[in-house]
Amino acid sequence: MSKAESVPGPDTVITFLTVCGVHGPDQDPWLAAWERVRTRHLRRPAGARRVRETDPRLLGVHASIQVEPDADDLPPYVPRDFDAELRTAITAAAGTGGMVLLSGGSSVGKTRALFETARAVLPEWWLLHPADAAGVRAFAQSPAPRTVIWLDELQRYLDQPGGLPAGLMRDLLAAGVVVLATLWPDEVTIRSAPRVSGEDDSHAEDREILKLSRIIDVPAVFSAEERRRAEQLVGDRRIRIALEHADPGVTQVLAAGPELIRRWRHGPARDCYGQAVITAALDARRVGAQEPLTVAYLTAAAPAYLTPAQRATAAPDWFAKAINYATTPVQGAASCLIPVPAEMGQIAGFLTADYLHQTARTIRRTVALPDRVWQALIAHHHHHRDRRRLIDNAERRGQLEHTITLYRLSADDGDTLAAAQLAHLLVEQGLVEELRQRADDGDEYAATRLATFLTEQDRTEQLRQWTDDGMAVDLLVEQGQIEEAIALLRQRVDDGDTSASPQLAGLLAERGGVEELRQRADAGDVFAAIWLAGLLVEQGRLEELRQRADAGDRNAATRLADLLVEQGREEELRHRVNAGDVFAAMRLADLLVEQGRVQELRQRADDGDWFAAGRLADLLVKQSQEEELRQRADDGDVRAAGGLARWLAEQGRVEELRQRADAGDVSAAVQLVDLLAAQNRIDELEGELRAGTFTAAARLAQIRRWA
Repeated sequence: MSKAESVPGPDTVITFLTVCGVHGPDQDPWLAAWERVRTRHLRRPAGARRVRETDPRLLGVHASIQVEPDADDLPPYVPRDFDAELRTAITAAAGTGGMVLLSGGSSVGKTRALFETARAVLPEWWLLHPADAAGVRAFAQSPAPRTVIWLDELQRYLDQPGGLPAGLMRDLLAAGVVVLATLWPDEVTIRSAPRVSGEDDSHAEDREILKLSRIIDVPAVFSAEERRRAEQLVGDRRIRIALEHADPGVTQVLAAGPELIRRWRHGPARDCYGQAVITAALDARRVGAQEPLTVAYLTAAAPAYLTPAQRATAAPDWFAKAINYATTPVQGAASCLIPVPAEMGQIAGFLTADYLHQTARTIRRTVALPDRVWQALIAHHHHHRDRRRLIDNAERRGQLEHTITLYRLSADDGDTLAAAQLAHLLVEQGLVEELRQRADDGDEYAATRLATFLTEQDRTEQLRQWTDDGMAVDLLVEQGQIEEAIALLRQRVDDGDTSASPQLAGLLAERGGVEELRQRADAGDVFAAIWLAGLLVEQGRLEELRQRADAGDRNAATRLADLLVEQGREEELRHRVNAGDVFAAMRLADLLVEQGRVQELRQRADDGDWFAAGRLADLLVKQSQEEELRQRADDGDVRAAGGLARWLAEQGRVEELRQRADAGDVSAAVQLVDLLAAQNRIDELEGELRAGTFTAAARLAQIRRWA
């Protein structure tokens, strides 16, 4: 029984087990074995494991407090009130593909509940835990059936470069994939809120993803019924201790949440330096610093939370002791700060415990960040995405000086939005000299804003003295002085400044200046040729357009071909194709596709028409006509070979691509290398390199550079 088709159905297995006296939960191991046999022929995604074999700690389940040295890593699972709804949702998602999201605060048990239910419902499915959004996008290029995608703390994936496009998630769900995710409630609220008119819709994709999700809320504390279930498990001392706390929730105590707060806020006086470092980290995250915080930042910011006496009496090794205090696990579980590795034995920075951050965000919501902390963030926290969040917080909190400084840093790093906003702020704050300096240094946003400001202030002469010719032209056009603008542009072009050619050609066309456009086009000005061709069409001067096309003017030839199609003059179009006009050939091939004249398209392709062959290949791929595509490719049609290679790559058919590549198909070789790179199959890529596949070296170098 090597194939799934030879395995009996589930009803048959259950009936057999029942006849043999195996009932209820005792059937589960047998059904799991049946599931493994039934699905063993399916592809295993790279890096995936069976759900039942996955370590919950690696999926984000918090470590538990430790009160006995030999206790298991995690206490027994306390069934939750929402388990039945969660089980139903995951079961439904498994049927047709779907996304289930648990929304709850830190350490409320959402990740543990999600894992336990997935292990019960889908034990034999593959589970893939992508490291980042790029990993999800790579899997989506060739999704494997019966796979769970695990996205704990979904916002971490949504906020990464490229994020998770809603269309990609729809494709995954349509392929039958189950996506399981968690998200804090305030993140759900922010990302699902309707767009505000006039503002940047930064959460448009996130909003669509949440619409695709079955969202289940996880309460912060146990219900009375959940506590009764927990009381039945007090044989585990950790659960007994958690139930003895009246204020925090059971799951929070199990994750050492209250102990983290006590360590931060109520530690001994001698540990004030460790508490200051923790506060500096929590405040940084509160205003948008989500990337790891460096030692340089913490060292510079922590003194802001110490008294003068504490700063004066600090020992030389105060920071080393403070970091040790902040990173020491509480009750064998979590620590206030979590080291993030760079390389072996090296720390890139520190993150704050989620539960601690969630609590600090409430406690310190209205507390102003010390000026020294803002300065430390500006000097030592150089992360592009975090800087945008820091700017928003600084602006919202009235920290104008720091806002401008942060905008300045982002603008200097090439952030065009920051450059535009900085220019606006500089004018608003009367910092015109800095605006002028930025404009002189090549900041186009500063230049535009300065020109507008000087115009508004009626400082035309000052504007003329300051602006370059380009700004002066814009001002003249804005004031309706077109002839002066043309004269200025003409002088620049005649002096060899080709950057002025596009604007000059456009203004000449606007004025109907055919003669000058013709002269400049004949002298080799490509922009004049483009505008001249358009103007000849607009004025109905078809004969001159035809003459220019026949003389080799490609812009005229392109516009002529378009015009012939628009006017239904197909015979003249064909005549030009037969005379060797490639632009007419392109438009004729397009026309045949648009009108569904496939047989004629096929005939032209067979007669050696390169463009017809290309359009036919695209059409065959679109219509999934694999057999004809393959036949044409095997008969030597290069365009069909390219289309077939793309088709096989989209289907993830690596072996067939490899066979065609080995047979000398260059298109197949290129697509094979790209597909192996997308799936991170490094060993096979190296094999292709050894076999002489010419694109393998470039893709390997690219992957290693990004790694």
